[in-house]
This record gives sequence, structure tokens and C-alpha cells, in this order.
Amino acid sequence: MKTTLNLLTAFVATSALTFFSGCGGSEEPAPLTPAAQPAAQTEEGEHGHPHPHGGHGAGPHDGTLADWGGGAYHVEFTVDHDKKESVVYVLGSDEKSPAPVKATTVLLSISDPAFQVELAASPLEGEADGLCSRFVGTHDSLGIVKEFAGTISAEVDGTPYVAEFKEEAHGTGGHSHGEDDALVWEGKPVEHAGTQLLLGHHGKHLHAGEEVEPAVSITRDGKPVTDAKVFNALVSADGKTVLAKEVPTIFEPTTKDEPAHYAQGALVIPKDVKKVAIRFRVVLAGEEAKTFDVPIKVE
Repeated sequence: MKTTLNLLTAFVATSALTFFSGCGGSEEPAPLTPAAQPAAQTEEGEHGHPHPHGGHGAGPHDGTLADWGGGAYHVEFTVDHDKKESVVYVLGSDEKSPAPVKATTVLLSISDPAFQVELAASPLEGEADGLCSRFVGTHDSLGIVKEFAGTISAEVDGTPYVAEFKEEAHGTGGHSHGEDDALVWEGKPVEHAGTQLLLGHHGKHLHAGEEVEPAVSITRDGKPVTDAKVFNALVSADGKTVLAKEVPTIFEPTTKDEPAHYAQGALVIPKDVKKVAIRFRVVLAGEEAKTFDVPIKVE
């Protein structure tokens, strides 16, 4: 009788352990491997983290993460409202490890209120000369306690990188140009060094005090040119005054909704202007830079 009782107790204990182990395994999702991670252009990442264009969620410094260069790098935006200071960290593909780059400054462009801050290199201890993964800058408007959104851009070893980020109070996000996201080409196509350029922007209605996202389509023999470098800035209608500093763009492949083009270099239109022009600087492989000024209507 005693032997039977002991065997029954052991059986029940083993069964319970197996049951609870099985339940725990079904509740906890398997960790993602790099090969299993979502593609860079999806709107929502695994576990509800907003993906590239809107930021990935909390970074290693409790900041907002965004893709920088198709997954090669990530940037983390942080802000100290008391110090009126922003620190941007450059991270690797794991979104955690510092990834020093060859750059002396990073341009932070905030959309609301509209302002720009040039962040200076502030290398972490042990980072080699000329390389940096931390950039720091101050501005009075950073003292405003709110969720910021904008772009982080720089040129690294001759390659332009730009990321759109948005702080979210409740961890939600996603990329959006707003309801009015249509591509608008201004003027006629331009011929340059054997290519055809369409110059314009996203959005049919542009407003002073808000962002404009310039866009450039570059084709050769009807096929997209993917290895150009395109930069854009805002200048006064007469071209003599720079209203928003030059930022780089990135190449966006053809989708079912849009042709291939260079974009994501958003600029803030000053509140007190009505006439403005987008200045495009296009560098084709093997060619000298060519500049185009395109007037746009501001409401």
C-alpha cells in the first residue's frame, strides 16, 4: 500500500511539472533570429514595436529608435528637457551596441515646433580618433516637454543617411506623411548626364511652419538610377538665403503605389515665408554635382 502511494505521488508530481512546463513554453514566443526579423520597410515590428519609419521603441538609453541605412545602423534619439539637450546615439544592427561612424556632426530636424539642431560629435570612451557613436547638441526649444518627431541625418564616408523618428507616449507609431501624401512633380522633366530627372515633393498642399518632403526620380533608359546621391535644402525664392540646411535623402524602390525615387529628407518650411524653393543637389556616379532650384507654393 505504501509503495503504491509513493508511485502515485511521483506520477502526479511528474505530470504536473510536465503540464506547467508545456504551458510556459506555449506562452513565451521564441526569440527572433536576425534572419527571422521583419523586413525593414514594414510598418509594425515584432511584439508591437513600431518599425523603421516611426521608431522601434525604447532603446538602450531609454530613447526612440529608428532605422538608419536599411538596417546597417540605427539611431536613438534622447532628450533632456531640463538641460535643453539632445543626445543621438548611433547603434549597430542589434539596436544595442555602439557603432562609431566617421562623421563630425549630425543634423537633428524637429517638425513641431519647427527647428534644427546641429549635434556635435562627443565620442564615447575608447572610440578611435575620427569615429564617434554619440552626438550632442542644445536648443531652447528642446526644453518644451512634449513628444518630438523629425529626422536625423548625416553623411558618413560620403554616403547620406537619414532616419525619421517619432516619440510616442503609448508606444505606438508608424510612418505617415499625413493624409496628403501624393507625389507632386514640379515643372517639366530635366535632362542631366544621360538621365531624366523629375523634381518635386510629397503632398499637394504645403504649409508654412510644417514639413515638406522633397522627392526626386532619376531614370536612365526608363530604369531607376539607384546609385546617385541626392541632397536637398530650402532657399528663398531668389536663391540667395538658405532657409533650411541641406539634408541627405535615401533611395526608395518602386512600390505598387509609387515609382522609385529619392526622398525622406524632410525640411521645415519657416512660418513667416510664402515663397520658397527646394534646392536639389544631385551627384551621379562619375559626374560633378548639379544643383536645381524648384519654386514651390506655400499656403
